[in-house]
Amino acid sequence: MLLLFSIPFAMEYHREIIEELIGKCAKREDVAKIKLGVARKYRLSRIPSNSEILGHAEENERDFLLPILKKKPVRSLSGITVVAVMAKPAPCPGECIYCPRGENAPQSYTGFEPAALRARANDYSPYLQVKGRLNQLKCTGHSIDKVELIIMGGTFPSLEESYQNGFVTSCLDGMSNFPYEQEKLSENVGEAQERN
Repeated sequence: MLLLFSIPFAMEYHREIIEELIGKCAKREDVAKIKLGVARKYRLSRIPSNSEILGHAEENERDFLLPILKKKPVRSLSGITVVAVMAKPAPCPGECIYCPRGENAPQSYTGFEPAALRARANDYSPYLQVKGRLNQLKCTGHSIDKVELIIMGGTFPSLEESYQNGFVTSCLDGMSNFPYEQEKLSENVGEAQERN
């Protein structure tokens, strides 16, 4: 059974979680218990995510909430946030025995890694993968001022050079255009690097 909630109802339970977290001066270990209690009270089919809660918080509440709702603070502890994207699945010229050869994933991956799932959800568009991941990281309180881009896929170096250049250009454009709705696209990798 699919449950649809009105916006005021959604705001009501998010607001209750926020107020309880702040009112109890909650710590990281209290978050799951508070979210579960509110989810039971409102008979929700799922527990609200930390990014949803942060999305409903007022600006002045975020300073308190960010440290306790940020799931993996170590991700951006060094000041550099990692964004991993995945190239399209392609045949591999190698015949490595240990390769899992996952379906719908580049060779050397099973297709069930978080980056592979995000890639598939975005139809392997590098632009959408980067913008989507930056949005996820920002919503969970990570700094995205400095980003290390990792292109996953053991077959990437064996793909056509034009695909490689287009892929990298689209990744850089995704970073440059985030969070803007406009889509200023670069002609080549050099132009994309200058904009970044």
